[in-house]
Amino acid sequence: MTLELVEQNLRPEFSAIVAVSDVARLADMLTSYRAALDAPGRSYELICVTDGREGTTMEALHRLASDWPELVVLGQHPWSDDDAALLVGVKRARSDLVLTLPGWPEIDTTDLPTLFEALGDSDMVIAARSGRDKGGLRRTLFHGLLKRLFGLSVDDPFCRVRLARKPVLEDAGGLGVRQHFIPSIAAQRGYQVTEAQLRPAAAEEEAAHGRFVFKPLGHVRAVLDALMLFVVLKFLRRPMRFFGAIGVPILLVGLATTAVLVAYRLFGATALADRPVLIFAVLMVVLGIQIIGLGLVGEIIIFAQSRRMKQYTVRSIQREDADAIAEKTKEAAGSPPQRAGE
Repeated sequence: MTLELVEQNLRPEFSAIVAVSDVARLADMLTSYRAALDAPGRSYELICVTDGREGTTMEALHRLASDWPELVVLGQHPWSDDDAALLVGVKRARSDLVLTLPGWPEIDTTDLPTLFEALGDSDMVIAARSGRDKGGLRRTLFHGLLKRLFGLSVDDPFCRVRLARKPVLEDAGGLGVRQHFIPSIAAQRGYQVTEAQLRPAAAEEEAAHGRFVFKPLGHVRAVLDALMLFVVLKFLRRPMRFFGAIGVPILLVGLATTAVLVAYRLFGATALADRPVLIFAVLMVVLGIQIIGLGLVGEIIIFAQSRRMKQYTVRSIQREDADAIAEKTKEAAGSPPQRAGE
């Protein structure tokens, strides 16, 4: 048996990842996941990526892993954030099927098998907590932002429970943004994204973990990430379209204003030395040329790096058997004509 076959036999059917900094009762949360992960009867591994500087949490996790062979604890140091830690866990996952889980109660863990049933031929299935209020201001604004920028708005964008194929998470999560945008990025890149309704976690469980929601600075970063993603996904390969859409109108306004001032000077004998509009017009022309120049520089960089950039991914290749092709060729050609006397 070759080494590749041995590794394939030892590879789990799916990899579950919990990427979160130190939160209250993290070890207890992983324990609650254990019964749900064992229930489907599939082989798995659970990768927990957390802040390695938290000694108390790390000790509790190591004690938990001592009698849980499927649990892998990664104490990342230095710690950046949950989103970067998720990508670390995805890269270390041994299975081609990855389940992302939060470090606090979000869903009823007994409903996790529903994600595997809903995946089918899709590339990613997102958990949507049923029965939750969808009319909040934050949720409404976030829905509108995702719909406007990316054309996709899921029912529960703040839920971190997702089941996806590993290449999809590596591709969508490689931009280093918040996990809430991963489904939108995946859909923008052509992957098939679906949703599955799961029951939310009990209110007393959420209260016991003391998870706070309102983060003003986090919401501002989310808006900035959304705008950055829109520009990157839409204009990364054609930067001149983005800079040109800004620079050309500015240049035209500056040229038109300058033309009007020159016409007044030539035909109206109006002095231009004491007119501030002339300075404004010249600045607009210079600014428009500079912005367009940035777009040209971006086009040169993209052209130079185009061979290294991944233009697309091949989902599958279907090829007919060589013997079947040869047989069809003979049938199409027909039998050769018989010579006289034969």
